[in-house]
Amino acid sequence: MTAKILDHAIRQLASAGASMRCAEMAKLLEGLGFEVRNGSRGGHKLFFHDHIEGFVSGAYNCDHGRNPEIKRPYIKKVLAILRQYEAELTRYLEELP
Repeated sequence: MTAKILDHAIRQLASAGASMRCAEMAKLLEGLGFEVRNGSRGGHKLFFHDHIEGFVSGAYNCDHGRNPEIKRPYIKKVLAILRQYEAELTRYLEELP
């Protein structure tokens, strides 16, 4: 089950096309145990994970407006982070009650 959550998130990001909604990205990351916070500027978002050793933080930027979109380069960066820490995320998800 836990591997499916991570696989689903990776597939969804890989097939996101040109953009993805900001709320959708936050929900995906939070489902994997990340904490998503507002950055210091408008649509800037930071995400953290206390259970991944060596991971400090990641960031993406949302456009402005209600449930804004995230541009493809930011989606690719988040996807790269998930792939880089795939083993650690899988281990974390398997340890959940």
